[in-house]
Amino acid sequence: MFRQSLYMSRSIMSILPTRTLLRPLMTLALGVCLVLLATPGMCAPPPVKLTILSYHEIAERADALVPTYSVTPANFAAQMQWLKSDGYHFVSMDDVLADAAGKKPLPEHAALITFDDGYTSVYTQAFPILKAMKAPAVVALVGSWMEPQTGDVNFDGRPIPRSDLLSWDQINEMTRSGLVEIASHTYALHRGLIANPQGNMEPAATTRQWLPDQKKYEDEASYRNRVAADLRQNNQLLKSHLGRSPRIIVWPYGRYNIETTHIAKSLGLPIGLTLDDGPNIASTPLYGLRRVLVEQTMSVADIAHEIT
Repeated sequence: MFRQSLYMSRSIMSILPTRTLLRPLMTLALGVCLVLLATPGMCAPPPVKLTILSYHEIAERADALVPTYSVTPANFAAQMQWLKSDGYHFVSMDDVLADAAGKKPLPEHAALITFDDGYTSVYTQAFPILKAMKAPAVVALVGSWMEPQTGDVNFDGRPIPRSDLLSWDQINEMTRSGLVEIASHTYALHRGLIANPQGNMEPAATTRQWLPDQKKYEDEASYRNRVAADLRQNNQLLKSHLGRSPRIIVWPYGRYNIETTHIAKSLGLPIGLTLDDGPNIASTPLYGLRRVLVEQTMSVADIAHEIT
């Protein structure tokens, strides 16, 4: 399935030295680090500022729309309790921004909880636990899935009941609590587009789509206009229901690029949540915050391993 394969195939391309140069460079780097070890902290990795967890459904596997990325209510409760017991401090995006502005530092072991796609289970299963633990969270909504009030929704190419997704009443209740901030998950970019003449599907936000009838790729101006129009439409939809535009963009499938980043910033979305690997340190840009994707099979020990 397109949705699942994209999560499993995230990768980046790196430009590496040729093999003839690689070994001397590695030897030199190792020698430098060994020398610097004489000075405490010189070779230590920079401290982690923030851990962000990415959840989707909080549901039993048999009831889940996408079982691979669902977490049972019992496991979610256990994971939240482990974070609290292990010394993590739940923070909000306001806390993250205050730290970035130099106004108030984040506590040690800061953790931010996020939910993608806007499943009803976020309200029925996760929200009571968040309230009990006073844990802030970010919930990302796909506008095209939210607009219908009844009937079915085109959910990544298959119909699902609209009732499987959050209602506006539920969303407003969560935001009024002060614990939940709503983010944009785009209006209709949570899907694949034809990316080449062979018919391969790639994420709509980062793909210059192949136009079969014209036998050419979408040009750069058309691509940027398409992405900007989508983000603008979702901003307007969320503002009409919630009274304010979002400031966070959660990129579908974690995929983004320099163009989407610039477009999002120009539309009042300077904070971007991705699925990039690695910790969030002081130099991690707000437009590319990294998250740990929590999957159905992950235990507390697995999450601890992913974080470290």
